[in-house]
Amino acid sequence: MTTLEPAPALITTATDVAGIVRAIREAGGFALDLEFMTEGRYIAELSLVQVGWGDPDGPNVRAIDPLQVDASPIADLVADPDVEVVIHSAQADLALMGAVFGVRGRGVVDTQIAAAFLGMGDQIGYAALVERMAGVQIDKGSQFTEWSRRPLTDDQIRYALDDVRYLGAAWEELRDELAGRDRLDWALDECDRLAETWAERIPPEEMYRRVRGWNSLRRRGQGALRALAAWREEEALRVNRPPSWILNDRTMLEIARHPTSDVRELRSVRGLGEGTAARYGQAIMDAALAGAEDPPPQDDTPPRVPNLGQSWPAILSGIVQARCREASIAPRFVATRSNIDDLIAWWLVGDRSVEPDIPLLHGWRRDLVGGDLLEWLQGKTSVVVDPDSEAGLTIQR
Repeated sequence: MTTLEPAPALITTATDVAGIVRAIREAGGFALDLEFMTEGRYIAELSLVQVGWGDPDGPNVRAIDPLQVDASPIADLVADPDVEVVIHSAQADLALMGAVFGVRGRGVVDTQIAAAFLGMGDQIGYAALVERMAGVQIDKGSQFTEWSRRPLTDDQIRYALDDVRYLGAAWEELRDELAGRDRLDWALDECDRLAETWAERIPPEEMYRRVRGWNSLRRRGQGALRALAAWREEEALRVNRPPSWILNDRTMLEIARHPTSDVRELRSVRGLGEGTAARYGQAIMDAALAGAEDPPPQDDTPPRVPNLGQSWPAILSGIVQARCREASIAPRFVATRSNIDDLIAWWLVGDRSVEPDIPLLHGWRRDLVGGDLLEWLQGKTSVVVDPDSEAGLTIQR
C-alpha cells in the first residue's frame, strides 16, 4: 500500500511570499489558480492562491493562504507585462484580481482559450486538457471544497496544487501547436482582450444596460432605471451581497416605468418584499424620481435595426460558423451576436464611410471572416446551402 507524503504546508508569512515572488520573477512566468467562495457574496472571497513555476515537467508548487497573509505581491505579478501568467479558464480569476486588488492582467495566457484555437472545443475543462496535453489524470474529488474553512486537509491542498502542477506543461504543448499553425498571436490577442474586459467593473451608472428590457423604456423610464441600477450596485458592493438579493431586475424595471413618492403605491409593486420596502423604500423612491428627471442623452440609445435587417443576423452568424468550422476555432472567440448586430446597424443606419470599431473587422478576425461579412453586406457574395461541405454552406462570389 502506497502512503502519500504530507502535503506542503500553506504559506502564511510575508517573508515566504516575498521569496516566492523573487523566484517567479527569475523564472519569468508562473501558473496561477485561485480558490474562492461565491455563495451569498457579490465579490468572491479569496480563499487560496496556488502558484507553480520553474521546469514545467517538475515545477515548484505552493499554496498561499490569503486569510493569513497579504497576497497582493502575487497580484502585482499578474499586472507585470514582463511576467507570463498561465491560468485555465481565467475569467473569474481575472475578475477577482480586478475587484480585490485593482489589477489588470498583462501577460495572461488562458489555456482554455489556447485550446479553443486548436479545435479542442469551446470550453475544455482543466482535467480533460491536462490528460490530453500532459497525459496525466487528475483526481477531482475535492472540487467542491469550502475553501474558506480552516484547517485544510492534506488531500485538499494536494488537489489545489494539482491545478498548477501540470498547467505549465500543458501550456508548453499548446504553445508549440499554436506556433506551428500560425495561431499563437491570435490566441494571445484573445487572452489580452479577456484580461482587459475583466480588469474593471462596469461603472454603476452603466449597470442599467444589463437589465433586460431597459431599451424598451421611454427616456424618463430609462433615467429612473439608470439611477435605480446605480443605487443597487453601490448598495450591493457595500454589503457584498448579490444585487438581486436587494432588488430584482423585473421589479426594478416596473418601478422605473412608474416612479412614485407614495409608499403604499411602491409596496404594491410585484416582487417588492415587505422587508425590502421597509429597509430601502425611501432610497428606491428617491433614486427613481431623481433619475426620471435626468434621463440618458438621446444618442445614448443604440439605433434600432430596420425591419430589412431582422433576418440578417442568422445569415451572418452562418458565415461566421462556417469559417470557424473550417478553421477549427470556437466561434465565440471570433464574433459575438452583439458584434453582428452592431455591424448590421452600422451598415443600415450608420456612416458607411467610417468603419465601426468592432473586433471582427480588425486583425486576424477580419482575415478569417470579417471580410466575408462585409462582402455579403455589399452584395458581392451569396450564401448557398451545401450539404456536401463540412460547414453546410458555401460562399459564392
